[in-house]
Amino acid sequence: MPAIRDQEYAAVVDRERPLLEATAYLLTGDQVQAEQVVQLVFAELYWRLPRVQHPQVEALRTVVQTARGPVQLPWEPRKRFELIDGPPHLPVTEPIVADLRMLPYDQRVVVILEGYAGLPTVQVAEVLGRSVDDVLLLARRARVALAAEHPERTSDETLAQELEDAIPYVMRESHDGADDLAHGRWLSRRRWIQRGLAAVVVVVLTVVAIGLLVPAHRPVPQAAPSLPTSTPSRQGCDPSSATCRALILFKWRSKMAEVTSSYLDPSGKYFSGFGYHYDSRYDMPSFWTGQGGALAFEMFRLDKGATEVYVQVATGRKFAVRCGATTHQKCLSFQSMAGNSYLLTDSTVAVGDIEVQYSPNGDEVITVIARNTQRGQILEVGTGDLIKLVQDERLRLPKRCCYRR
Repeated sequence: MPAIRDQEYAAVVDRERPLLEATAYLLTGDQVQAEQVVQLVFAELYWRLPRVQHPQVEALRTVVQTARGPVQLPWEPRKRFELIDGPPHLPVTEPIVADLRMLPYDQRVVVILEGYAGLPTVQVAEVLGRSVDDVLLLARRARVALAAEHPERTSDETLAQELEDAIPYVMRESHDGADDLAHGRWLSRRRWIQRGLAAVVVVVLTVVAIGLLVPAHRPVPQAAPSLPTSTPSRQGCDPSSATCRALILFKWRSKMAEVTSSYLDPSGKYFSGFGYHYDSRYDMPSFWTGQGGALAFEMFRLDKGATEVYVQVATGRKFAVRCGATTHQKCLSFQSMAGNSYLLTDSTVAVGDIEVQYSPNGDEVITVIARNTQRGQILEVGTGDLIKLVQDERLRLPKRCCYRR
């Protein structure tokens, strides 16, 4: 069975790669980024292929989603960084590619899928997740913009030919699919491991939840604090104990995840998990010894989720993550009409990484970062949503806590 599956996958890659590479190139205007997009799309398709009825349409949908932002290939050993002095360099391209880049993304998608890929309007609407009427309106506006200085583009045949001529020669032919197969197998193995780890986490959380329901030897007040404190009588345990801190943090992260969801996912349809990594950005030892520090966690969707949200609450600026260090973007200072000051990244839309930092009292710092990992469905949030979230008083640390002011 695995051999048959690999043969079917190889046939799909051989048949669809030229179309997907060309589509990704027209969307991004960059050959390197287009190749990375297609590599990631085919690797993910290997996992889903047995359940996909129309591989071409599914692959094009994934290309459209993935090409919206920068791509990080999970099998690369470390992230790539670019040092850019001044505006980013735009490679020289055919006029039609440069003009496509000036269009809003969805308009660009409609022109490429209809004019180059030859998809009917109904399938374009399926790929974009929009109505047929919306697609027709997007197409009309895009064609008007493209024909403003090139009246010949009003002809469907002329536009289609110009799109085809713009594709680099190297992208017009099929290539050996061995690398795509290797990437697909690698990603498939990793997801099986992640599923196993997720199952272990569920078991651990269940055990912890049961432990939280068991009465302690000492009576515990019904209204337990939502944030960690160092008072044994109020928590029922000694925070100097690692087990106690784990229980406190589980309660705190559970409460803070509810607060975060109430702003970013009020319907409760997206986020399905939260957790944290074992490093100082998520749980500083100094926080528990009265020297100040930071606590943090991540929220994510376990199944087909692309957007991850990082929330950190630090006792001071020196313990907070540096604004822009995670998103690799420049941060700007912003003051609202209410007099509140924030640090914001340049990006303001859901398709890019966005970050907001807020210091409500001049010392404590609340940081929220939303990032799209390009692994599935994107959560539609923007800078405004993060600004509303960081203002919630429930995210602030209480006066009596594990550190001294």
